[in-house]
Amino acid sequence: MALIVNNRLAINNRKGVALLVVLGIVMAITILSLGFLSRSDVELACGQNMILRTQMDSLAESGLEHAKGLILNPQDIDSEYWTGATSQQLIAGSGDYYDVAIVLDESNPADRCNYTIDCNSYRLKGAEQVGRTSFEAKLRLDPCVALWTGSDVTLWSNVQINGDVYCGNALFNKGWIGGDVFAQTVSGSIAGQGKAIADLSLVWPRVTVSDFTSRYGTVTISSNTISAVTYGPYDPVRVCYCNGSLVLAGDVQIEGMLLVDGDLTVCGDGNVITAGKNLPALLVTGDTRIEAEAYLEINGLAVVDSNLLIAGDATTVNVLGGLFIQQTIGEVSEDSSGNDHFGVLCSDPTWRPSGGQISGALEFDGVDDTVRDSAAGGYLNGLAAATVSVWVKSDIVNEDRGIMVAANSAGNSKYMGIRYDQGGSYGGAARCIKAFVRIGLDTAQVESSAYVQTTAWQHLAMVWESGQNVKLYINGIEDSPSFDSGPISGVITDVATLLLGVSSQNQHWDGLIDDLRIYNRVLDANDIYPQVDGLPGEMLHWRLDGGGSNVTVTAAPTKAAVVVWSAEGARQNWGQAAGAFLRSIKRR
Repeated sequence: MALIVNNRLAINNRKGVALLVVLGIVMAITILSLGFLSRSDVELACGQNMILRTQMDSLAESGLEHAKGLILNPQDIDSEYWTGATSQQLIAGSGDYYDVAIVLDESNPADRCNYTIDCNSYRLKGAEQVGRTSFEAKLRLDPCVALWTGSDVTLWSNVQINGDVYCGNALFNKGWIGGDVFAQTVSGSIAGQGKAIADLSLVWPRVTVSDFTSRYGTVTISSNTISAVTYGPYDPVRVCYCNGSLVLAGDVQIEGMLLVDGDLTVCGDGNVITAGKNLPALLVTGDTRIEAEAYLEINGLAVVDSNLLIAGDATTVNVLGGLFIQQTIGEVSEDSSGNDHFGVLCSDPTWRPSGGQISGALEFDGVDDTVRDSAAGGYLNGLAAATVSVWVKSDIVNEDRGIMVAANSAGNSKYMGIRYDQGGSYGGAARCIKAFVRIGLDTAQVESSAYVQTTAWQHLAMVWESGQNVKLYINGIEDSPSFDSGPISGVITDVATLLLGVSSQNQHWDGLIDDLRIYNRVLDANDIYPQVDGLPGEMLHWRLDGGGSNVTVTAAPTKAAVVVWSAEGARQNWGQAAGAFLRSIKRR
């Protein structure tokens, strides 16, 4: 009996162990299954989060591109530039949104092309934002043209360009250019790079008189000279229109657009033009002249269809926006005779306000400095008599050096002039001075006595009358020449250009020149030296005692973006920035 009971207990024990083993296996399988299911849920959740993050990153990047496009083209918004918006959607009704905030970086007043963009993207589930992505990006507008000239240009030492420059041909820089230069050739130092013209996609702004007078309300400026007057602001913005030449004579304030269908002259202080929204600040169809001691400030885009000429005498021009000139910009010597026969400074001769014989003088480097009047044929051709007088101070002697010459358009045929001559071509007088007049193929000239070249101040005068010999006066005394070709009759012809500081053989003056005067008659010796102001017959008087002009142009895309129209009349956005790039992006 006991054996039977023990056998039954053993059997039951084996069944219990087997059951326990089965239960253990079931529990292990259950635990493994639960772990697998848990991992699957986690992996699924992670995958969904990664997809959401990728989608939100892509949406935030789209928000940055949205901001970039509107910064480049702010014409369709009310503010100066797009400052951003909230709850923007790439796909309407998707539940995905982004917020954009834009700040113009104004920490450097000379650089108005940088923006900070904050873009936050998210998905709304109820009132909760999920999958939020935040980017901070730095945007730069580049290239961004501050100054555009259609032809050759020399930027003198007191010119500062904060931005890029376009030049239709050769650019010679002695000032400051803080960006790249797109030109055929570039001479002088620049902060950026010299690039080919073809690398710039920006085109000249199609700004015409008819477009703006027909599409905006106009305020007619009926007087040819205005001063101490304010135009605007107007709501809506308007065009201040002058049909013909206009003079801003000081304290002129214009808020809107100034449109001059002719030449513009600026004199006096306190002249300020501020563009209205989407309008240029200034359009001039002719030349623009800034006279001595004048001040002009332009806020916006300025378009000059011809030349911008700036007097080199304490003149100030500040442009915050863009300056687009169809031809060229130049510094000029003013004409005190009242005949407006000004000369354009080439290759940056240096003003010496207190270093002249009479007040200031102009210093020439002996290499390439000149002053040029390309309209001289209009008053020199036809002369049957002339007197030319000038003060000079040379840094060297015993060399061929040009002082003044009237030449043809090519500059290789001379018709009237004075120069230092090293050896005396005809008389053989060393270190002499030559004066001459040419009519057709005949030339009348004198070569002075020897050793009259000097490094001290010296007053020279050439006198000629048809049928008479050319005479040369040195410090008021008629010189006894070593060579005299004899008289010449007729009138001067074929002159195109008056050049100061050079001869027709490109022999440049090295030193100072002061107080050039030209008369259409023979002066009495007592009137030649010392000089007498206000004599009849004075055609030109360059005092050459200016202090130099100061020009600053700063690219400001928020102010220079305008609306223009195609030839077919289609509305178009135009801005001075031809491109933009995100210079950095970081996740926050």
